Amino acid sequence: MKEERGITLIALVITIIVLLILAGISMAMLTGENGILTQVQNAKERTEEAGDKEKIQLAVNAAQIGDSGYQDLSQNNLQGETDREFGEGKSVVRDNGDGSFTISLVDSKKEYTVTSNGEVEDGIDWNEAMTNAKTPEEQEITSKNVIGLGTNGQAVNMDLWLYCFDTVTNGYGLNSQEVFQNTEYNPNGTNTETIRTAGYKGTETNGKDIIIPQYISVDGGKTYSSVTSLYRTFNNNTNITTMPVIPTTVMNMNCTFENCTNLKECIIPSSVQDINWCWNRTGIEKINEIPDSVMYMIGTFAYCNSLEYVNLKMPKKVINMARTFAECENLKEANLILPKGLENMNMTFYDCINLTKGPDVIPESVTDIGQTFRNDAKLTGEMTIKASPTVYANVFKNAATDEEAKIVIKAGKENLEFLKNILQKEGYSKDDVVGEWEL
Repeated sequence: MKEERGITLIALVITIIVLLILAGISMAMLTGENGILTQVQNAKERTEEAGDKEKIQLAVNAAQIGDSGYQDLSQNNLQGETDREFGEGKSVVRDNGDGSFTISLVDSKKEYTVTSNGEVEDGIDWNEAMTNAKTPEEQEITSKNVIGLGTNGQAVNMDLWLYCFDTVTNGYGLNSQEVFQNTEYNPNGTNTETIRTAGYKGTETNGKDIIIPQYISVDGGKTYSSVTSLYRTFNNNTNITTMPVIPTTVMNMNCTFENCTNLKECIIPSSVQDINWCWNRTGIEKINEIPDSVMYMIGTFAYCNSLEYVNLKMPKKVINMARTFAECENLKEANLILPKGLENMNMTFYDCINLTKGPDVIPESVTDIGQTFRNDAKLTGEMTIKASPTVYANVFKNAATDEEAKIVIKAGKENLEFLKNILQKEGYSKDDVVGEWEL
């Protein structure tokens, strides 16, 4: 008889155990902390990060090269170049007010700092910050499940902030639900009694000590939503003298610093669209730049009596400048390049009693110039009006009435007769006008 050969049960068990051990070792090598897949993923992230930094450096270099050679970095030219590198809407640039800039990448939630000498440095990794964030110990009133991540990437004390979800901007706003339901902010709202309630409850005077939440979680850090609105957040706060860092997620700054009489700064990230009444009745003395993202500027700098000179190219998306500089009593020159799509200039420079120079050109898109220069007694120089507005009552009422003041209004053939009729109704009359009109 031939001897039968086979595998014993013990040998089979041992073989299976060895295979399981080998499989475990292989899985660890693939997916462990130092595993192959983990290292590949880390290498991929490092490569992407290096690619992002390289793109930002290219954007910085391009922004420094103007039409006539080297130029200083500005928020708008840097934003334009990062749009070219990453795509429009994929990055947000913030001027930090100290010569440096922050660039936030929307998809990766990573920030980078561009130093004053144009070098790109790593900033906040918001995904990492969200993973590690915990409610600070000093937070006792607000639920411990609520985590607010400040603009510095650290958890902030949410006891210092009113907050609620804002359906207008689809993110969190730093004020009460009642405030966000008023009809001034939300067309579907109803409340009008508490709209001046401020959302910040701290007492700091230096804005740099105020760390505004950029992301908020109400489920202990499982999910986060952006802070998108600062509507009336600091309204009537006379303690603040300098600007806090504004989150790069914010879109609405309507009335944010209204009546902050001691505030002297104006810094706006390129995510913001609405700055209606934002610096109304503040102490600002200078406006460096307004980002091209801004569309609404109703009453933005009204009653700012410390403002004397403004030299700005207005954002190309702005359509409404009603009362923007109204009753700035000490404003002397407003050298503004107005956008071609501007529609509303109602009372833009109303009662600027010391204004000697306004914009050189009123674009043809403007439909409302009612009371735009009313009571500007010192107005002088030349102004070309290309518009044929439908609202124009009292546009130059009591303007250029001082003895040394004289404003020359120029027009094209298409709207010359229209403007002559307007000005005659204002009380100015001259029969021999050909192409211009003197006040």
